[in-house]
Amino acid sequence: MGGVRLWDVRTGKIVQTLDTKSPMTSAEVSQDGRYITTADGSTVKFWDANHYGLVKSYDMPCNVESASLEPKFGNKFVAGGEDLWVHVFDFHTGDEIACNKGHHGPVHCVQFSPGGESYASGSEDGTIRIWQTGPLAHDESEGLSPNGTLEKEKANAEEEVSRRIEGFHIAEEAKSKGKEEAEGL
Repeated sequence: MGGVRLWDVRTGKIVQTLDTKSPMTSAEVSQDGRYITTADGSTVKFWDANHYGLVKSYDMPCNVESASLEPKFGNKFVAGGEDLWVHVFDFHTGDEIACNKGHHGPVHCVQFSPGGESYASGSEDGTIRIWQTGPLAHDESEGLSPNGTLEKEKANAEEEVSRRIEGFHIAEEAKSKGKEEAEGL
């Protein structure tokens, strides 16, 4: 029997224990603070992070070592384990919606990026792979360039880089002007 012990860091006492069938191999608190995702044996569980009750539990196709909930919408999760594949599941139904193959050893860790646009997987084969998430919903795809980046974000990044470059040129001009004035004294 395994489990997660939640501690009060102020008192040093155990507040709650989340029981699992097997030793737990990963735990993650969702970005919004609503869920604790755990992987144990061939099960991925989602716990209410505020009241500690079990919200969902899904049996996986193999023993999993890591699971991660998509942070933006919370509608899917990824899991990786001993079968060398990275599986993507629907959070609400537990149905597998995608499977990524490419590792040559068990997958020991998976983690979504903060925006949910990609996730990484690390394997015993010594590789880390970055996977782009599936197709976006129609309303999310407006303004996407062919490579999948948002035009607005691209424009903001370009403006930021331009602003920094302009600031650099102004600073360089001021240094040169100050140096010329100092030499003229």
